[in-house]
Amino acid sequence: MMKRVIASLMFAVLLPAAPAHATDKSEEIPILIAESIDARGNQLPTPAIISAVVNLLAEETGLNLVIRAYPWRRALVMAEQGEGLLYGAASTPERQRVFRFTKPVYDANQWLVSSEQAPLVFHRWEDLRGKVISIGGGGKFGPEFEARRDKLFKIEQNATSTESRMKMLSAHHVDAVLLDSFRNPAQLGASLNCRFPNDHWVVADKSVGFEPLLIAVPKNASMNKLLPVLNNAITHLVRNGSMQKAVDSVANVTGC
Repeated sequence: MMKRVIASLMFAVLLPAAPAHATDKSEEIPILIAESIDARGNQLPTPAIISAVVNLLAEETGLNLVIRAYPWRRALVMAEQGEGLLYGAASTPERQRVFRFTKPVYDANQWLVSSEQAPLVFHRWEDLRGKVISIGGGGKFGPEFEARRDKLFKIEQNATSTESRMKMLSAHHVDAVLLDSFRNPAQLGASLNCRFPNDHWVVADKSVGFEPLLIAVPKNASMNKLLPVLNNAITHLVRNGSMQKAVDSVANVTGC
């Protein structure tokens, strides 16, 4: 009997160790997000909706998900190199070569924001002819918008923060700012007028597009195995209403 026990222990020692990330849920898994900065270049706190979603997913999966904010282009490159999951990346043919994408986490519309001094009315695409629209650097939107950018209207994407984009709008250097948001027009307008009170902002009633909020998962071996875990968690949180409850709890908070 003792010989069998010793033999079993020796065999166990000889077996290759399982990768730490396969069982060790204490290992940090970066959630890469686009940083928000103020006019002085200081990093702003993580948006409440991102914190709420990531906390829900961490609680549901038991994974140690840690938010890391970088300039969007840098976050994208880091994710492409397998250094973390990318929050809020649109699924494009180019990105599908290096990423797989989770199920939709929540819905996000793309709203045109303008100054009350020069409101931009948007009912149809022709309303944007000759306009200059500010987007975040490297931003991609719906197929109808992408097909018309730099043809029907011009794009400005050199501003480094939402605050600087709003200042450009107030100075009439651009005709509108395009923002992704889970909020409706009234909620978004209230939030923007609270955060940036140097002007009065209006949000178009019609969105230019719609994108589900996705998390991009690198196809490398260490990250790819997280996709089914995240998808199972998203399915459960959506079905039991927890995800929508989290979104709704943040939507009406203006930040004032």
